[in-house]
Amino acid sequence: MAFDCIEKIIKLFFFNYGGFIAKHPIPFLLVPPLLAGALGAGMVFLTEEQSVENLYTPENGQAKTDRNTVETLFAEHGDNDTLVSRLTRLGRAGSVIIRHKDGQNILTQAAMDDILDLHEQIMNISITHDNVDYTFTDLCVKWDVVCNENAILAAYDYNSSKVPSTTLTFPLYTSPTDNIVTYFLGGGLGGVTFVSGSQDDVLSAESIQLSYFLQYEDSVEDQRSALWEDKFLEVAEAFTSSVITVTREVSTTLESELDKASSSVIKDFSITFTIVITFSICSCVMLDWVRSKPWLAACGVLSAGLAVLSSFGLMSYIGVPYINVVGSAPFLILGIGVDDMFIMLAAWRQTDVRWSVERRMRHAFSEAAMSITITSITDALAFGIGAITFFRSVRIFCMYTGVAVIFDYAYQITFFGACMVLTGRREAANRHCMSCHKVRPKSGSTSTAYTLFCAGGSSQQPTDREGGDTNDHALMLFFKNYYGPFITRWWMVILTILLFLGYLGTAIYGCTQVREGLTLRNLARDNSYAADFLDDESQYFTTYGPQVSLVFTEPRDVWNPVVQDLMEETLAKMEASKYTYSKDQNLTVSWLRDYLEFLQTIGLSNPTQTQFINILRQNFLTISAYQRYSLDIIFSDDNTTVAASRFFVTTKDLVSTDKERFMMTDMREIAENSELPAIAYHPAFIFFDQYIAILPNTLQNMGIAVGAMLIVALLMIPNPICSVMVTLSVASIVTGVVGFMTLWQVNLDSIAMTNLILCIGFSVDFSAHISYAYIAANTGCRRDSVIYALYSLGMPIVQGSLSTLLGVVVLAFTDSYIFRTFFKTMFLVISLGALHGLLFLPVFLLLTIPVKSRRVEDSSENLRDGCVSRSPHLSPHQKPFAMGQYSRPNSPHRAPAYAANHPQRSASVPYNISGGLVGPNPSDVTFRQSPQSSSRQNGGNWQNWALSGNFGIPRARPTSAQGVYFS
Repeated sequence: MAFDCIEKIIKLFFFNYGGFIAKHPIPFLLVPPLLAGALGAGMVFLTEEQSVENLYTPENGQAKTDRNTVETLFAEHGDNDTLVSRLTRLGRAGSVIIRHKDGQNILTQAAMDDILDLHEQIMNISITHDNVDYTFTDLCVKWDVVCNENAILAAYDYNSSKVPSTTLTFPLYTSPTDNIVTYFLGGGLGGVTFVSGSQDDVLSAESIQLSYFLQYEDSVEDQRSALWEDKFLEVAEAFTSSVITVTREVSTTLESELDKASSSVIKDFSITFTIVITFSICSCVMLDWVRSKPWLAACGVLSAGLAVLSSFGLMSYIGVPYINVVGSAPFLILGIGVDDMFIMLAAWRQTDVRWSVERRMRHAFSEAAMSITITSITDALAFGIGAITFFRSVRIFCMYTGVAVIFDYAYQITFFGACMVLTGRREAANRHCMSCHKVRPKSGSTSTAYTLFCAGGSSQQPTDREGGDTNDHALMLFFKNYYGPFITRWWMVILTILLFLGYLGTAIYGCTQVREGLTLRNLARDNSYAADFLDDESQYFTTYGPQVSLVFTEPRDVWNPVVQDLMEETLAKMEASKYTYSKDQNLTVSWLRDYLEFLQTIGLSNPTQTQFINILRQNFLTISAYQRYSLDIIFSDDNTTVAASRFFVTTKDLVSTDKERFMMTDMREIAENSELPAIAYHPAFIFFDQYIAILPNTLQNMGIAVGAMLIVALLMIPNPICSVMVTLSVASIVTGVVGFMTLWQVNLDSIAMTNLILCIGFSVDFSAHISYAYIAANTGCRRDSVIYALYSLGMPIVQGSLSTLLGVVVLAFTDSYIFRTFFKTMFLVISLGALHGLLFLPVFLLLTIPVKSRRVEDSSENLRDGCVSRSPHLSPHQKPFAMGQYSRPNSPHRAPAYAANHPQRSASVPYNISGGLVGPNPSDVTFRQSPQSSSRQNGGNWQNWALSGNFGIPRARPTSAQGVYFS
């Protein structure tokens, strides 16, 4: 078949490579650890990055482009000499949220006494930088040389005794003693209740938020402000009161939380490593103490560890920073490496124990290396595709893990291969798996204790094989004798199809409920101070959201009433949105409205361009009540026109990520549809952009990855229909992971997208292993091919699944949403992948993929399900002819028949012939020709022998030439 050309080349290469490594294991044993050590030394250059904006927001987000536009237009004031509402970035700041300990009204004199005490301590914080002392007033963001103040404290004139006598109005409060200044309390007062019969007179409140904004525009300012933030946290944490409780946050809180979560998980890796090694060793121990392979299992886990070390070291050498989500990469690579190890061991177990080590290595590598080559290529491709995303966190994670997958593959076929050779030599010498002392086989055991703890191996006599193949693990026999026949029964096939339809329906329903976006709360550890602050903030301070700016970006004749109407029309549309407060609420900031009212008061209704600009600059903006509008107007260089200007609308009730996303897209749509060039912007849009970018990026990456998987499957699996089945299986698993992930309360965010990328790689592993084994079985019967595939790879799939789950189970108990999400996704990937690999896919292969069965001539035999039936030429009472133990062709249980045991054949024949029956009672016997002596094995033409096929001879009357089949 044309589709198997690549498969033959790769199998032939690994057939020869297995023989080479069997002859020269020492270089392959020593070079990989030395290489890993040299690369691992690069970790001294390891750098870290924890910036939430850089890592978890799309690099091509529109908000970043809009921010550059706003900062370019309004660069005159910057973010150090401005009002807080005009900040273009979420810069340095410290905030506290204060609640009454008993949950009572926070607007009491006793509570305000403690609040003002805390405020005083914060204002007195002093830091030293370059031998100079700085306090908050030296570092704060100022407007008109005065620090931006907290409105709620200013409303009480920083005097707690005024609390009982002052009736606040909410959200806007104007002091009765000074009608000029109006305070916006929406961002500082939470959980407000009103006096009965009033819509704005405050009766009580549950919380107060105080914020302190710092300068950060140059590196020196940023360093000083960072020192102040550290002191701020110390003061807020140390503050004690019998009346109030305080939660705190600074600008770097989430970054430090990510760092702490990552450090905690890295410590857990030692626990995981121990668990996986223990499981691997236990799963490789049999009742036979010679064929047990505990040390080989440990070497397989060590091989995965070397891959992690090499990847981290190489990334450090080339300057790729370490980020918190990379902390989950070692758990992932450990699972992949151990899975590959079990595949290699399964192939080794299917070789004849009496073959030479070289011959066993050739066969084991030619079978297993093909399977792990397919999965390693697909894993590396999945991570390579993930590296093209616009989310920096996903790209860095995929770079680390993709390189680690490549190293793991290289070490599996070198280091672990050499370990297999040494273990094979020990086994051939009949040495104990633990002590390496020579022991007697079970047939030669002298006591029960010796049989239980020492005996094992083979005496190299045919009688040792008559009771069955003792090289098989009990789990392999379970799949062959019980599970395989069970799931291929017709009623079980129907039940499996119904189960799959139910699974797929549930998964699709979950996909329709996907929630997009990573909330800031999910970046904080569960019991951290950041979590407490963010919980309070979401509970009390979502009624009044961010003030979104409408920026007109190009010079226009603003003095012209037509232009004014166009600007007002756009602003009115924003106010009419269901996500903003209307004009009647008086929360919109519009210099144009106030200026036109001002012109009306001075009796100038239709000013000329010169009058409009001159009065605006020389009169209106010099009045203290309107002076803040100078931050919103940019004049041309000749001061004859308005080059750019901005207005602000207040958003409301942004209680979910969906509302934040819809609000942002609604504001942008209104600005884009304006007849004047305009943009809508707020610093929070930088983070909100992930909500609209995550789904397209995820679908793009997954679509490309699944397409790449199909191409690889078509090239590597010698059956096009089977390749399509693998791809559909991958799509089914991914659909299930997304659907059940949503039902498990996991959002689709950059963390989940990272996990979905690795989901594709893992799902290919399960599907490709089973599919390739089914095609390679060549039994002549669909049902037997399914059973053979499960017998061959059922055990390594179970072992790989369990080892991977054990590898990530510690993440289920972390206090970080990021790593719990990783565990949930991995659990779903492994569970659904194993379900497909061990149940759904075998059944669908049984129903859809025909097996190889080439018929020369047949006029007297019938085929059913691809199996050869009994020849009619053989009497029911005749005993079928067989040589040695008979079984199905290509079965790993087939025992060769030797000339020495059959006097009818000369012992001088330079080859052996092994024979076996096709079915339970057929008359067809298959034979295989192979070299006889080990010297001829090593010196003969291995390529021709490896690629030679079986030939069948009909057990029929001499006059019959019917029933000859080629497998």
